[in-house]
Amino acid sequence: QNRSPTTLSPSARCCRRIVPVEMHGSHSGVPLAVAALTRGPALSAASRCVTNPTPAHHVALFSAVREQLVDAYARRTPTCVAVVELLNRRGATVYNDHVAMRSFVDSAGVSGLAYLETLFVAFGYKPEDHINIPGMPLNARWYEPPEATGWPKVFISEMRTAELPSEIAQVVYRHVDGHLDPERVRGALATGDADAVAALIESPPWSITSAEEEEIRRAAHARPDLASAIEYTAWTLTHAHRWNHLTILINSLSGEPGGMGERDGAVIGGGAPVRTLADMNALLCAEGFTLNPAGGADGFTQGSAEVQLEQSSTVADTVEHAFACGTIRRVPCSFLELIVRHGGFRAFLGGNARGIFDSTNTLRVKAVS
Repeated sequence: QNRSPTTLSPSARCCRRIVPVEMHGSHSGVPLAVAALTRGPALSAASRCVTNPTPAHHVALFSAVREQLVDAYARRTPTCVAVVELLNRRGATVYNDHVAMRSFVDSAGVSGLAYLETLFVAFGYKPEDHINIPGMPLNARWYEPPEATGWPKVFISEMRTAELPSEIAQVVYRHVDGHLDPERVRGALATGDADAVAALIESPPWSITSAEEEEIRRAAHARPDLASAIEYTAWTLTHAHRWNHLTILINSLSGEPGGMGERDGAVIGGGAPVRTLADMNALLCAEGFTLNPAGGADGFTQGSAEVQLEQSSTVADTVEHAFACGTIRRVPCSFLELIVRHGGFRAFLGGNARGIFDSTNTLRVKAVS
């Protein structure tokens, strides 16, 4: 039986403790991972499951922005760096299938999804289907890159904030209102400055207190029917539009046209062959990586060959985050996804995405930390 949602107290605005900063520094494998993910061997549009004849715009600017964003993501997601290193040692071709971002609808109905869409459409991305995420009050849509590029697809979601418990919605509105004007995107694009454009994604325009974040996550226990949505809210209030995850296309690992053969899988060297996503999941588990136990025949795989899309993901890495009140503590951040596209399937499935979203759920992260 559902209980009443937790009321956010005025003390949620106050800092309760200070935790020493952990210096992350530069992982030695980050530059190689960034190079593999952004400057790997060229693959055909068909092997990448991309169809969009729209010419790319502002190619040099987007390439510089993408490089910055991949670098920032890699520095806070050591799991991705380590997986790319593993695949490189096995002679695999690493290709970034898509990246994902989260946002909100504000109190005036202004859409964070539309705000982010403004950015990617300016570079030649084509808006595709809206995606329904079962059991979550989200809007979602995906975007196809110009097929002449090697750019990733983009998946954007936004919380329908008005459908959250009112006390949580008010916290969101207090921080987010006024920050989702597409003119901010157009202004950054007009400068032609990669730093300014990358900051739209990587630098959160709002900042919550540690107590607000903790109380929002605690509210998930009082509303199990909205637990995943509330966890999504806490994550997005903390990290805003930063890349929530990056995805490696398993079809491309062999670097061969057509990808993974009759099973849409890749055979890569250096040990047992990797022909399916289940094989890749088993390899990563054997190497000590922790996957999101979202379900499926092997406990990790969302979807199937029958629905033409299979996905799995790691549990989010944690980072030291500085909150508005001065508290610094570890919180879930970004994760790595793996994907197999069968029969040239280009799109996304809401049922698959539902399980992937829980990779940043604190209960999942704490269970393996």
